[in-house]
Amino acid sequence: MKKFTDKAKAEQKYTKEGYNPKDFNEYYEEYLKCPAFKINQNVEEVGGISEEAHFIMRVLVTEKMKEVFQLMKVDLDDDNVTEDLENGNIGTPGRMAKVMLGANLTDMSELGSGRWNKKPRLASFPNTNTDTNIPITKRVDIVSNCSHHMISFNTLSRPDSYAIISYIPNEHVLGISKLQRLSDWVSRRYWLQEDLTDALYKEISDAAQTESVYVKIVNATHGCEQLRGAQSNDGAFSSEKYGGKFKKAKMREQVDRSI
Repeated sequence: MKKFTDKAKAEQKYTKEGYNPKDFNEYYEEYLKCPAFKINQNVEEVGGISEEAHFIMRVLVTEKMKEVFQLMKVDLDDDNVTEDLENGNIGTPGRMAKVMLGANLTDMSELGSGRWNKKPRLASFPNTNTDTNIPITKRVDIVSNCSHHMISFNTLSRPDSYAIISYIPNEHVLGISKLQRLSDWVSRRYWLQEDLTDALYKEISDAAQTESVYVKIVNATHGCEQLRGAQSNDGAFSSEKYGGKFKKAKMREQVDRSI
């Protein structure tokens, strides 16, 4: 039986996916030239990537993941992990690649999607409110990953866990529904929670053009503490970052009471 190289397998799947085979080498080279970037950054910060090059990367990662499984003595013919593309089964190595890379550049459902998606557009509107001390507050969900263990931490696992984003607008008000999208875009990468809190603050501050921002993540559950290591049943962690008018405790307390 002919043994295909990873590149040949990528080209084979690229063509089967419906991409133009004449373009394969061009996008393969684009993938190779894409620089490595930090685990909590977005690919747009290093020049971006095309959908075609991203697909090629997913195939190559899947093939390398199969090699990792073999090194761990996992039988790739096991029905639990095997790849069966004819029946729409990408296999466990393919699923792991998808979790880290997303199914495509618009997929926001995977744990590592935020490294590859384009930044969501935030609609803004003129601020017609003359009271400059009224915060706009939204409760959001946080799903992220520990940058040390690549295991999820989130606000979905406990009833007393949540995240809030609050800001006091200057000239513009942000579309409130997009704050969750922005939170997902930032969060679905690999972070230490305190660094994620800081990054969310900076993104909201830049988008709203104000330093009066308050970000708080309450009782996030960390799988790397709860499911391994200490195996703590109360493995929850809280963090916050604030600036501008929120440096006054009274303003933060006002937001906390509203949640």
